[in-house]
Amino acid sequence: MKTSLVLATLAGVTSSFAFADDFDYSFNLVTDSSVASHSRQDDNSAHRMLVTAEWQWQASDRWLLAGDLKAFRGENGEGLTQNLQGISNIDAEKFSKIYEAYAQYQFNPETRIKCGQVDANLEFAYVPVAETFISPPLGITPTVIALPTYYDPAMSCSIFYEPAQGLQWAGGIFAGRDNLDFAEQFYVFEGRYISISSRLSYGFWHHNGDWELVDKSQFEAISGWYVNYQRQINQDWAMFAVWSALEDEVDDIRQHHMLGFVREFGRHQFGMMFSEVTQKHLHNDNLIELYWQHALPAEISLQPVLQWVDHAEEGVDNQFVLSLRVNWNF
Repeated sequence: MKTSLVLATLAGVTSSFAFADDFDYSFNLVTDSSVASHSRQDDNSAHRMLVTAEWQWQASDRWLLAGDLKAFRGENGEGLTQNLQGISNIDAEKFSKIYEAYAQYQFNPETRIKCGQVDANLEFAYVPVAETFISPPLGITPTVIALPTYYDPAMSCSIFYEPAQGLQWAGGIFAGRDNLDFAEQFYVFEGRYISISSRLSYGFWHHNGDWELVDKSQFEAISGWYVNYQRQINQDWAMFAVWSALEDEVDDIRQHHMLGFVREFGRHQFGMMFSEVTQKHLHNDNLIELYWQHALPAEISLQPVLQWVDHAEEGVDNQFVLSLRVNWNF
């Protein structure tokens, strides 16, 4: 009821601005229904949805104000597999909240500054060609354990230099304590090289809070790095690769490697990827995903997905998970 009231209010307010070309809003509904070959909980299926109401106001040639509301309902699918990497990038516990709310100032066509409550992964460690996969590692590498992203964005301020091609760079500081408190900070710096057919990004991050080491001997700040690459092989095929590492022993996770391919043809898209997380004291956690997406009229897409989960824990059988994602923009 509370979520419905908020969304209805937003729709009413935004409709009053509909006459203005500089105000825009949209709604998105994503549903995932998953069935596992066998489950690690009582039920072997999970059904959930994520609703987003997004708005933006181009206040002037330089100023942009934007934000969105998100609400998650249904069953958290993480319980089906309980693997390190998860199976759906919308999985969460029930929530309804203001997700992002920020102001952006455009100094010139290449340079901007963005401050407010922001999902860091929409700007940093992002691989555009991989965004249709539903697996969480395609959103954010598991080694970047301190990055404020779904479903808890953070207050922040970031600056970007982004010419259409060539060298780009970006840097940001995020509230590192409870996503609101700058008593601790999360820093991320990213460089990119953009060409007509490829994109290379490389980043370093640091969280200066007190993180407990695995052996519980002391607390310290943590750091890590990542390298992402994507290439348009030809008109139909694209590929991507990810390599990242957690430098400090605050978790058994050490490195993350990923390789994938995407093919587009007409209203259809096919994707396949392999994701591996290496750990110090356990076997690797592996995930394979295959999907087929079909775009329908009225901004609706259907996406059957097949995943294979290879658990890091000894004695746990591998699993297959079949999911159907429905994505509707309106």
